[in-house]
Amino acid sequence: ALPKEDLPAAPAQDTQAQTNPALADLLRVLLKAKAENIGVAAKLIAATSELDALAMGRRDVASLKGWRLDVFGDEALKLCKGEIALVADGSMVKTIPVLS
Repeated sequence: ALPKEDLPAAPAQDTQAQTNPALADLLRVLLKAKAENIGVAAKLIAATSELDALAMGRRDVASLKGWRLDVFGDEALKLCKGEIALVADGSMVKTIPVLS
C-alpha cells in the first residue's frame, strides 16, 4: 500500500457545478407556465439542458438573452435566488414575491 502522501489528491468538488434537481424541476414548471401564457412551445424558450445549467448556477444560456429573458429569464433568475415562489391558482401557475 502507498503511504498517504503518495496517494493522488481527490478531485475538488465544484459545488457550483452540482445540479439542484428540485430547482431544475421548479424551473420546468415555471417554463411550462410561461410558455402556455404566451402560446409558444416551451422548447422554443429554453432547452432542458439550459434549465439544468440554470439550476447549477450557470448564467450563459440562451434563455437569459433577448425575448427569452423577457418572457422567462427574468423570473427564472428570481426563482433561482429565492425571490419568488410558484403557486397554483386553479389551472394556472403563478409567481408571487417572497418576503424576506
